[in-house]
Amino acid sequence: MKTMIRTLMGLGLVAIIAAPAAAQGRGGFGRGGMAQLLGNESVQKELKLDDQQVEKAKELAEKMGEKAREARQAVQDLQGEERMKKMQEVTAEINAETVKAAGEFLKPEQITRLKQISYQQSGARVFNDPEVARKLNLTAEQKTAIQEIEQEAGEERRSIFQDNQGDREAMMKKMGELNKQTLAKIEAKLNDEQKKTWSGLIGSHFDVVYPPRNN
Repeated sequence: MKTMIRTLMGLGLVAIIAAPAAAQGRGGFGRGGMAQLLGNESVQKELKLDDQQVEKAKELAEKMGEKAREARQAVQDLQGEERMKKMQEVTAEINAETVKAAGEFLKPEQITRLKQISYQQSGARVFNDPEVARKLNLTAEQKTAIQEIEQEAGEERRSIFQDNQGDREAMMKKMGELNKQTLAKIEAKLNDEQKKTWSGLIGSHFDVVYPPRNN
């Protein structure tokens, strides 16, 4: 199990393969975390950061990245649900701290757009985020339905990982397709007012350009 987790971490897939119940937060350990997005060149351009803001964004991303690495080390000896729960807690803390610090040099509309991009990057698991659930005013019945959809998707993700370990490209393609299907199923559970709110939360679609991973 430890070997699999390390492999998933290396592929940036922990957040999407982890059990839904433990996948709250917004991916501070992997792609989609507020700090990492701030340090991403394509996101900086989308936010229309000036040169001074870019430098501060890079500094903040590096600082929060170090905290994430320390947190990753801290949970290394934990197992299963306990490990994921701790990652969830620290992820939320890092994201909150990032947004607070970024508020000192970003404009309100830039913060809003940053959150929108983060929600988009989080995919279906964003509905576990307490802030998102509150803004959507999800009912207990909807939360249960969403959890069931995520659990089913989680099982499919694990199967995809197991069946495609030797073909990363095929794995990522299938994961992407499953993520879209899962998100569509959850969105179908929202009423018209919630769909309108959700549309505002994620804003216009944006494709984050990530630099190649160093293997």
